[in-house]
Amino acid sequence: MLKYRILTGGSFLILVGLLYVYAPLWVVAVFVTALTGVAVLETEHLMVHAGYPVLKWTTLALSVIWMLVTWMAVSTESGQWVILQRFMPALAAWAIFLGCLFRTDQSTTLPKLTGSFLTLAYMPAFMQFILELFALGATQKDGKSLVLYGILVIKSTDMGAFFIGSSIGKHKLIPIISPAKSVEGVVGGVAVAMGISSLILYLYGYEIGGFELTVLDGLVLGFLLAVFGVVGDLVESMLKRAADIKDSGSWLKGLGGILDVLDSLVFALPVLYIYLKVLG
Repeated sequence: MLKYRILTGGSFLILVGLLYVYAPLWVVAVFVTALTGVAVLETEHLMVHAGYPVLKWTTLALSVIWMLVTWMAVSTESGQWVILQRFMPALAAWAIFLGCLFRTDQSTTLPKLTGSFLTLAYMPAFMQFILELFALGATQKDGKSLVLYGILVIKSTDMGAFFIGSSIGKHKLIPIISPAKSVEGVVGGVAVAMGISSLILYLYGYEIGGFELTVLDGLVLGFLLAVFGVVGDLVESMLKRAADIKDSGSWLKGLGGILDVLDSLVFALPVLYIYLKVLG
């Protein structure tokens, strides 16, 4: 299992690196949108297993539209697209309510509303910040650098927590949700993330994505991204426990589904966006 975990995780980072070096930004945006669509399907699978049926195709379509509208808003900076992006939560809510309104069987309406809204809140509402980060950079390469930095720091937390927890972990963090996660592993993962964050910023000369940062920023961002990444991991574990399933999918050998890869990213990358936006 460890071998497959390392191979799959390494392949994901290699793919991210190739996209960073070779792919135009619009290709990366399409890739992120496709990942969102797959993650939505996996989230719907979790909801159904937990007893909350979803308006499957309506929710999937809304998620893809949400991501595309976000991309148009941040890439063109057109006023109409920006306004439409701001209204996407309301438009999605209207569509979900209307999707349930005309059903002949209303006995499952509340579970369908709950499952559908939770899927939208969990995926496109968070995933859109990846596209926001791409546009936050001064240039296309700057935007890619911000996302790459965030992914490397967050995933270094996962790896650090896994190996340190496996070696010296004795005190369980939240055993009812994630039995394998230990306090020692999490503390070690956070420390690794702070070190990786500081190292990356040092290699960039403390100027990344058009933002001038400091040693303190590197430590603070490393800590925040690590902590929120762990929370994102725990939230997905909580959903899987509620649904009584081991993995969100079977796409990735050793890791599970796409959601098992994105869980820490969807919670932590918005923190990077907010931090830089406030700093800017």
